[in-house]
Parts: sequence; structure tokens; C-alpha cells
Amino acid sequence: MKSQTSLVAQQTRLSEWAEQIKECQNRPQGMKIDEWCRLHGITKANYYWRLRRVREAFLETTEIAPTFVELPTPIAAEPVATATTEHKIVAILKGKNQLTLEITDQASSTLLNTLLGVMFNAQ
Repeated sequence: MKSQTSLVAQQTRLSEWAEQIKECQNRPQGMKIDEWCRLHGITKANYYWRLRRVREAFLETTEIAPTFVELPTPIAAEPVATATTEHKIVAILKGKNQLTLEITDQASSTLLNTLLGVMFNAQ
């Protein structure tokens, strides 16, 4: 079990790294990441390692779970149609940040697995 001091140190490092990442993402247009890293005294590999650690820490503290909304089956004999397709909508996935996906009866299991992975990892 980590001591309180080491947890504080870890949080401090993550906070500093998050600020660095934010600065890098706001670098001047046209400046490459490796150039920004050189100017700030870190390697490109270290930058990406820090980015990964910050993202992992964020995901550990965030409860990200897609919400499923069941649609009632229409009573009418005609399938439900959208403005752009004639396929029946069988599910709607709602995630964070107003992300909504309508799933039709033509969606494959591979597509569904991919969409769930994207929604789970969306920030």
C-alpha cells in the first residue's frame, strides 16, 4: 500500500504532466511535437509516456459507461424509418458529451463491438 506522501507526490506529478500536455496541445500551429519536447527538455517518448499515464489516471477516476435506451417496437406494420435510411432503428446508445448513436437492424456484431469500444473510450 502506498503511503500518503507517495500518493501526494504521484498526484503532483500527474498534475504537472497534465499541464505540460495541455501546453503541448496548445503549441503554435505548425510546430511538431518533437520540436516542442526539445524546447521543454523532454524526449518525445517521455511525452507520450506521460500522456498515457495522465489518460489512465483520468479513466481510473471517471465512470464511463454507455447508457442504453430501449425503443418500443412500433405497432404499425411498417418499419421505423429515419430521414436518411429505410432501416429500422433497434437501439440508441447515449454516452458522455452528448454522444448519441442510433443502431439499425443492419448493424453487425463487429460494428457494435467497435462502437461500444469507441464510446467507452470517448472523452
